[in-house]
Amino acid sequence: MVPDGTDSAARNALILRRTLSAISWIYAFWSGLFAALALSVGQPSAAGLYDARFILVHAVLLAAAGIWQWRPRRGAVAVTLLAAAGSVFFVVLDLRRGHAETALIDGAYVPLAAILWFKSRPSA
Repeated sequence: MVPDGTDSAARNALILRRTLSAISWIYAFWSGLFAALALSVGQPSAAGLYDARFILVHAVLLAAAGIWQWRPRRGAVAVTLLAAAGSVFFVVLDLRRGHAETALIDGAYVPLAAILWFKSRPSA
């Protein structure tokens, strides 16, 4: 073990990345579940911008972000940013419909991802 704490810093960064990965998977699971429920009703495009296919695409992006972050891979930042952009999209839709509580849940991914990603990056 190196006394300057580099092993500890690397271990902490790995834990934070895996935490973000788990959060992404949880969000992907719930988004996918809601998309599957909407598709099972048989009205995937009846809700306009709440189209179940948009929700399903967002679930896939969240799952991809979780996969790419578990073991840091090239493109992890881009996939995470796309997943966060999808969350912002649904926050705007929720707020336009007057569902602030849903917007809060959808929007929580963005600051969580930003904080965990910032804290897990290597120090210069």
